[in-house]
Amino acid sequence: MAILKIYNPIISDEERLDLLWFCGIDGVSFSSVDEFIQSVAAEDDTIDLRIHCPGGDVTEGWAIVDKLRATGKTIVATVEGQCASMATIILCAASVRRAAPHASLLIHDPYIPEYTLAGAYHAEDLERIANDLKVEREKMLAFYVERTGTDRDVLDAQMNAGTYFGPEKAKELGFIHEITPPKSAAAEKIDRALSPEEWNAHNPKNQITMSKETKKSAIAQAFAALGKALGLGETKVVAYDLNTADGGTITIEKEEGEDPAVGDKASPDGEHKMPDGKTIVIEEGVITEIRDADDNSGDDNDDNDGDDDETAKALEQANARIAELEAELATAKAAAKTPEDLEILNLVTVAGGIKWLKSAKSNYKPAAGNKEPGKKGSDTTPVKKSLVAQRLEALEKKNKGEEE
Repeated sequence: MAILKIYNPIISDEERLDLLWFCGIDGVSFSSVDEFIQSVAAEDDTIDLRIHCPGGDVTEGWAIVDKLRATGKTIVATVEGQCASMATIILCAASVRRAAPHASLLIHDPYIPEYTLAGAYHAEDLERIANDLKVEREKMLAFYVERTGTDRDVLDAQMNAGTYFGPEKAKELGFIHEITPPKSAAAEKIDRALSPEEWNAHNPKNQITMSKETKKSAIAQAFAALGKALGLGETKVVAYDLNTADGGTITIEKEEGEDPAVGDKASPDGEHKMPDGKTIVIEEGVITEIRDADDNSGDDNDDNDGDDDETAKALEQANARIAELEAELATAKAAAKTPEDLEILNLVTVAGGIKWLKSAKSNYKPAAGNKEPGKKGSDTTPVKKSLVAQRLEALEKKNKGEEE
């Protein structure tokens, strides 16, 4: 049995390369699934499809569905965590569908991301976009009805609601056929579906994921108004991650492009040293303090009144452990990102991520005959580079082995 894991956002090959290059995060594209299918032995007649995915690109998703169904193999799908948006379409491509006891699913109306609406739009343009969304919604709804056997009106209402639901509700709606019991403990029979209040109480992050955006551009507001008039869903807020100095991550629950601030919801709890020297303190899911580098004090303990024998014993144990970890530490250092790398990734994330980086790229070319900027007689005025651009350029030189 061949195992296919859909554990990342569904994106195009171009976006996948950008995500890998700038953030070191992979995605799932049509070509990656196609390569997997080509590697499956002809005599292997079953594909074990495992899903933990927030959804993504509609075009890539439909291509993956068609490719999987064209294999003629039996597809057995299991939702291991999250199965949202376009990932539910891929789930429905399977003939046998299951979900873990704590899995969550989401179906909703398709929408156009806000960042794709940069530019001027006439009424005809917005009407065309709205019509395209209606056609796509009808296509998705028809596929849900076909694969689940559930009444169209019920699924239509669930798409309009745009809320997460658990495995019991997923089974009731026909998205899965069974709930997989845990193998490490006795299975418990669940004889009723959780109420929306109970589900949200056990899954607080779902409420954050599905909350409305608090800040929209003028163009997005106009489109949102048109979408509301036409019965389309609203855009949802997404959180973004920042790298810590030790290579970990913290999640800031606000719109990408905005700096973290005291009062923002975030996770996990604790004091997190950042690559730029600042320390972000998170308590009970909220940022309570952001300390500058100069404000950070050491945790040295000046109390040396402990028992000398116990101290010596502890030091001996620590030295022994250090000796065991030296080889692993050398390997880890070779693979780890430098503090400068992590700081640059954070700056790009706060500025708006990959989309911002693309939009910030300059296509300017000096007119013919102009001399080099900054030299005498030149009619081209040097432009001061931004801090992010300077650091990206320095990192690129460093990676090529050049001296700054």
